[in-house]
Amino acid sequence: MKTPQKPDISSGPRRRLPPAAWAFIFALLLSALLLFFSLSSYASPLTPLAGLARLGQAYGFSSLPSALCPWLLFVLLCFAAPFFPGWQFFLPTVTHGPRDRNRVSLSFDDGPDEDTTPALLALLDKHEVKAAFFVVGSKAARHPELLAAILARGHELGNHSQNHDVFLMLRTSARLQREIEGCGQALEQSGVRALAFRPPAGIVNPRLKSVLEELGMFCVGFSVRGGDWGNRKIRGLSERILRRIRPGDIVLLHDCRPATGREIPEWLGEVEAVITGLKRQKIELVKLSDLLGREIMIIPRQQGK
Repeated sequence: MKTPQKPDISSGPRRRLPPAAWAFIFALLLSALLLFFSLSSYASPLTPLAGLARLGQAYGFSSLPSALCPWLLFVLLCFAAPFFPGWQFFLPTVTHGPRDRNRVSLSFDDGPDEDTTPALLALLDKHEVKAAFFVVGSKAARHPELLAAILARGHELGNHSQNHDVFLMLRTSARLQREIEGCGQALEQSGVRALAFRPPAGIVNPRLKSVLEELGMFCVGFSVRGGDWGNRKIRGLSERILRRIRPGDIVLLHDCRPATGREIPEWLGEVEAVITGLKRQKIELVKLSDLLGREIMIIPRQQGK
């Protein structure tokens, strides 16, 4: 796939070291210091800095295993960080908008679906709400008419990978790039270039940063989810969201088909309850690009006019 000219989507220095790099440096320096305490216990008391070594020994840092503790902590952070993209540990990830304005944005993952997306669009039209749809490329390629309907109603599109492989972040960088580009191709067939990528299940990894930079994209997460497990757990969805909502939140929902078609009306009712509940709380529902203050997609044909 030929990569189009990349727009400047950066909101700051793009080559700033991520927290993971600083954590590595900190672990390295702290381990060296603890190792010094350990080895100094066998050195002459006249050795330079022996007084510092004795101070470290007094606090229990005289054994060699102590020097391994920072690395153990670093490894634990590396295992946990993919599941908490809001930590920004591996790469910048947008998880919410400004907290000082009483507004939020709705986003829907895993579509489009012929059984659910049209009904959802009608519901959003009824309440005059605009949302962001992070689509799966393989589904988007089968239903370009649904992408056209989403755009025609003023909603926004984002990239959610080609096949929604929940283990995508365990794959190689080449595979990760192919998944993002594959979805990008499906979107481009509808005249859209997505700038925002949301990884499957919201999980990130260290390789994602360089891949997104190469493609001129940025990572978008979420700050509130209903725990619907991809529309497998619909009952109580609105209550779970409304009791945790805060200004600036990006709300994660899904427009994939529930386990059975009989659950579609219940799902629509829960989504409507989210919308009406937010309005009762005087919370404004806005487009994701308006919430973030940056575009999440561009339409090249319009851009060229």
